[in-house]
Amino acid sequence: MNEPLDREVTVVTPEQVQLQFQTAGIGSRAAAHLLDSLILIFVNVLLFVFVILVSRLYSGSWLPDLADYLLAITIVLWIVLNLGYFVCSEAFMGGQTLGKRWLGLRVIQNNGQSATLLSIIIRNLFRLLDVMPVFYFVGMLSIFLSSKDKRIGDMVAGTLVVIEVRFERIKRRKQLEKAIARKNFPEIVFHIEEAPRQGITAKDWQLLQAWVERVPTMPDARLAELAAPIAHYFAEKLDQDSAIADDASAFLIKLYEILREDWEV
Repeated sequence: MNEPLDREVTVVTPEQVQLQFQTAGIGSRAAAHLLDSLILIFVNVLLFVFVILVSRLYSGSWLPDLADYLLAITIVLWIVLNLGYFVCSEAFMGGQTLGKRWLGLRVIQNNGQSATLLSIIIRNLFRLLDVMPVFYFVGMLSIFLSSKDKRIGDMVAGTLVVIEVRFERIKRRKQLEKAIARKNFPEIVFHIEEAPRQGITAKDWQLLQAWVERVPTMPDARLAELAAPIAHYFAEKLDQDSAIADDASAFLIKLYEILREDWEV
């Protein structure tokens, strides 16, 4: 979820390698938690139905204290299910619950490494504090005030919730595709031979990508003005007829669609 509260954070691994992550803000984390809550509501309803069925099945049985035992067992199961869901899923799904996976979020340690079982247990035990007084008020307040979007459980456990790079890339691609579709560029058809295609360098791709990323926000006239020299540069490098670059913007859009599978992994 792309939101103004998402922040970039740089962490240094034990190998002294700098990594940059996009932290998940209140909006994306709340959406992931809502999905997880819906799953837990379904599980809790099943638990409630199971308890009702068992209590009716054994009502008036030779176990006079069955109701007390059943209540105690239900409370234990409720705690295990609701807390265990977060602990087990994050421990065995690489720092993700189902809600986090669907939204491309992941729990990691402050040093960029995968979250340990101990840190996962600690951060989830502190949900009991973050949820107070209602609707995760304390947790949301701490995320809002934290420079790294941390709730109290993350602060104590030394963890971060970040947005996966792959997920961000997919979102940006979809946003660009929508912006390109709205611009309604003319369709241009051309073929690039393998040899000149292999000659495209990382700097060439960065140049093309930098122009394409301005499509959603830049006025058409300015966009076409910037596109003209870039289009003629690529037409010459790729052995294309220079006339094909006359509609520079349409040419660059088609070129981006052709080359992005080579460069966006």
